[in-house]
Amino acid sequence: MKYFLVLLLLLPTTQSHALTLTNPAWRVEIDPATLAVTATQADGTTTRISSAGGAGTVSALKQTAATGRWRWGDATQVRAELVGDTLQMHFNRTTEGSVHWPRLPAGPHALLLPLHEGYYLPADDTVWRDELLDAYGEINTTEDLTLPVIGLAWPDRVLSILFATPFNNTVHFSADGPGVAVAAEHHFNALNVSEPYTVIVSLDAPDWLAPAKRYRAWLQAQGGFVPLKDKLAALPDGEKLIGASHLYLWGDRLLVEQDVRDWATLKALLPRAWIQKDDEALEALAAAHSGPYVQQVLVAAINAALAEQFPGDTAQAMQQRRHQLDATLGTALQPEALRGDSASPRMIRALQAAGLPRLWLGLPDWTAGWASPGGVEAGVQAGYLVAPYDSYDTALPDGNDNPSWLSAQLGQDAFERCGIMKPDGQRIKGFQGSGVYTNAACIRPLMERRVRDLRATTPYNSWFLDVAATGMLFDDSDPAKPTPQAQDAANRNAALAWLADTQALVVGSEVGSAVVNRHIVFAHGAQTAGFGWRDPQMRRERDSPYYLGAWAPEHQPAFFFKQSRLKPRYQQLYFNPARRLPLLQAAFHDSVVSTHHWTLDSLKFRESRSTTELLQQLYNVPPLLNLSVATAPSRIAYLRQLDAFFRPVHEHLFDQALTDFRWRDAAGQVQQTTFADGSVIVANFSDQPRQVDGRPLPARSATAHLADGRTLEFISPAGP
Repeated sequence: MKYFLVLLLLLPTTQSHALTLTNPAWRVEIDPATLAVTATQADGTTTRISSAGGAGTVSALKQTAATGRWRWGDATQVRAELVGDTLQMHFNRTTEGSVHWPRLPAGPHALLLPLHEGYYLPADDTVWRDELLDAYGEINTTEDLTLPVIGLAWPDRVLSILFATPFNNTVHFSADGPGVAVAAEHHFNALNVSEPYTVIVSLDAPDWLAPAKRYRAWLQAQGGFVPLKDKLAALPDGEKLIGASHLYLWGDRLLVEQDVRDWATLKALLPRAWIQKDDEALEALAAAHSGPYVQQVLVAAINAALAEQFPGDTAQAMQQRRHQLDATLGTALQPEALRGDSASPRMIRALQAAGLPRLWLGLPDWTAGWASPGGVEAGVQAGYLVAPYDSYDTALPDGNDNPSWLSAQLGQDAFERCGIMKPDGQRIKGFQGSGVYTNAACIRPLMERRVRDLRATTPYNSWFLDVAATGMLFDDSDPAKPTPQAQDAANRNAALAWLADTQALVVGSEVGSAVVNRHIVFAHGAQTAGFGWRDPQMRRERDSPYYLGAWAPEHQPAFFFKQSRLKPRYQQLYFNPARRLPLLQAAFHDSVVSTHHWTLDSLKFRESRSTTELLQQLYNVPPLLNLSVATAPSRIAYLRQLDAFFRPVHEHLFDQALTDFRWRDAAGQVQQTTFADGSVIVANFSDQPRQVDGRPLPARSATAHLADGRTLEFISPAGP
């Protein structure tokens, strides 16, 4: 009889009985045919973990008290096991194909999603329901989610889904009655078919940060979590990041309006041959006055003339232009030490004079370091971190029509050999359809050579490597360099590690996605990231008040500096504090310093400025601003107000985990974060003063109660 029962279990069937796995923590029932899963906790609470999918044939079923194994269909092996208070589902395939699991039905729960920093999305929020369906219909778990987790929150519990295999996954959002259903799909392909797909499920008390905490604990157990304190201690200038606000210094002009000491003398000295083809400049030269418009026209014409005489984006060309400028117009100009665009010694002195001792300074183009050769050195000597923008993810062919995109000029060999190849043999087009996206290992020698060359002429102590930590990963089917997504992530991590370990640089990248942030110490992009990609009023219609701005002029592009209007819908979606959730900070606050994307800095939108400030202070993340010569006076004064709170608080909390988040009122307009040492920050997003724990909390303010007894207060300023 025993042999007969075992034989029945091994026969293929779609009429399988549920597996029941038990341990002291919970009981889990699994339908091996449909992969439906239901969990019952010790207190009797039942939770549907995954709905039924299409039934597959079940064979070779084996079970112990806490483990079940079976063959599902023709090519999938499934293993389900209870490990402590987690259910771990492992799927293996012998051929290419997909596994759809889990399937999370809509219901009276909130979604906890690490889109950007993180969002709390109640089931009755129809605006977010529509946005998930329209803008996020299909996402992946490495780039679109900053953490490979999804959470479902009920008043009495939180369900966490942790994708221990974060690669090659697609999360689908679909309408399910009035709510949104969430389903995950893992793709087994020729490059990754030998690797399992593993999902870890847990149930916790009602803590909205539970998915992030689960991921953090799992990563620590894998040895993959590196504390920020350890990263910075290994770098000569690492401690300079602590308490630093972040600034991008725009412009690589040799001459700016403020450099001219005597406009009449400049007009007299200016060779007519330099501007003879520029009618506007000729008119400005003949003007009786030298007002702002005349100054702008003449400065632009002089810089263009110098670039024409000594073409090229090289240190030598920049030096030749400077010498020509001094020889021709020097007597009309300030001394060279007092000249330059925003990456100049003059700007460094202004930042120091403003009482800003800790700053990260980014140069959008490394040419700015050559235009003002003393600027980077002055910044480093002032105690700042100074980094160029750099990237290797897109390679353009030789002779392309975009020579100003310096980072993508990687040569014809890189364009032909290093591009990512799809299974059909076609290369994947690069950023905005230009060139090709590149394989990180293939392009690595070019990266190392460029970094060494740039550092040989300019003493950078930090580096910003764009794209590398976004979590945008590829399967490269090129037979010469086959690379699955998991290896692509490893290659990107290795490149970032090289910058930190061999060059001793304070390294940052874009976003700081969980799978590629091990070797970075800062990231730009998770706090405020792009939205409205298909909105013509934001992206194309220049007369719209919602237009983000043009990518000109180069020294102060409106796209970065224009303070745009924010549509009420986007304000409700992305800048409603009651929808924001510090999931990324709960996982990585004491590992990676995270802030805004440089295209959406702290001042980008009028309507959300105050909310952005308070979220920065509540999460203890730095402000990020774009700075130009013209905007410096007002923006530096504004930054001082943010820095006065952020810097001392971050100096205290940079190595502390964010351990708790909660609302202090029913509407989510008063919020509180708690850190590992017991420090607490409370923010009031409303326009009315509040009382919290018997203490007054002014409107639009944040208060930090630090574990060492200090109390600091921030009130949102009127603005620059």
